[in-house]
Amino acid sequence: MSIKWKFIFWGLLFYLSTGFLLYHLLDVNKWYFVAGEVLLLLSLVLFIVLYNQLVKPIETISSAIHLLKEKDFSTRLSPVKQKEIDLLIEVYNKMSEQLHLERVEHEEKNLFLDRLIEASPSAILILNTENAIERMNPAACQLFQLSNEKFSILEFPQLPPPWPEKLKTLGEEGFSSIKLDGIRRFKASYNTFMDKGFSRPFILIEEMTRELVQAERQSYEKVIRMMSHEVNNSVGAVNSVMQSVLGMSDQLDENIRVDVEQALQISMDRNKSLNRFMANFADVVKLPLPQKKEVEVSELIKKVLSLFNTTFQSHEIQIIEKTSPLIIKADADQMEQVLVNIIKNSVEAISNKGIIQVKIKSNSLSILDNGGGFSKETVEKLFTPFYSSKQTGQGIGLTLVREILINHGFSFKLHRKDKVFTEFLMVFGE
Repeated sequence: MSIKWKFIFWGLLFYLSTGFLLYHLLDVNKWYFVAGEVLLLLSLVLFIVLYNQLVKPIETISSAIHLLKEKDFSTRLSPVKQKEIDLLIEVYNKMSEQLHLERVEHEEKNLFLDRLIEASPSAILILNTENAIERMNPAACQLFQLSNEKFSILEFPQLPPPWPEKLKTLGEEGFSSIKLDGIRRFKASYNTFMDKGFSRPFILIEEMTRELVQAERQSYEKVIRMMSHEVNNSVGAVNSVMQSVLGMSDQLDENIRVDVEQALQISMDRNKSLNRFMANFADVVKLPLPQKKEVEVSELIKKVLSLFNTTFQSHEIQIIEKTSPLIIKADADQMEQVLVNIIKNSVEAISNKGIIQVKIKSNSLSILDNGGGFSKETVEKLFTPFYSSKQTGQGIGLTLVREILINHGFSFKLHRKDKVFTEFLMVFGE
């Protein structure tokens, strides 16, 4: 029973018993009865005063305790006209106001952080104490090709390949560089934050493709320009000297003249090959920005395939076309060069007797071949400038393809599909 009801109970008991006694006193002495009634009335007034001074403050304090338990910091207590209690109420109201402001600020920060995480272009994975994925933002769902629906807990092995393998190497407070499809590059970092007094881990995955490709391009452009300058100057001077010597070869003895002329001609031919070699590298450096116009992709494919008709017949390669009209904004000449390089690579991968499939979907172009394919390690290196899996390759073709598609803003990937076909996929837009 609360103090309030105890006070009322004892008050009622006192006044009922006193009233009963006064009632019997009326028969003994009328004046004693009147005096008793006056005293009873005065005691009632005193009772009410004591109730207001004792019970009401206690009720107020009880209300304050209840509000604290319910974490209600928006309600304020009214003064009870008692100095000590009113001072306590004033302190409580100030404390409650401060807690309310801190809660509002905390909620605003959390709301801002939630919106920032949701809008972030970087993939963010929030983990629980068991290092399982408790939450991920839309960028992460898009990266892992998962729906945005709410899920309870997601284990790393449930992510699409090759992400489980890539992320399992992340150590605490560490980071890792991840390369996918030979072109897309990511930086994954593992960190922690404080949540309600507990340390919570999270993984941040940032795509660094454009920045790294740009830095890479600046590096090899400088090297190629320097090499091209030195080679062209040296080869030009050497060729000039050898041409002069070749012009005076008729003055040589007949026994050595033929050998000298043959050696000079071979040397000049090698110099021409060296010039062509450097010109191929220079083509990548000098690649102009695309002049975009409307291009019919299916017509462009037919044009490129017609260039390889003789090659297809001699190598017994079957072409399967599943095309439909698709118009994109692109540089027709540069996109033709891309298709030529990809088809050429497919032919070389097949060698003899194989299939090349060309498919157009709503916003993408897929070129597949059933050649030997590539290992995972090779695929990751294929778009590295001047890397080639062929013994005599220069690594120019795919580098040129990469530069053209990046300049167009088209996404692409080269990967093994269905354990039979190698697919080069180009996506032209959303």
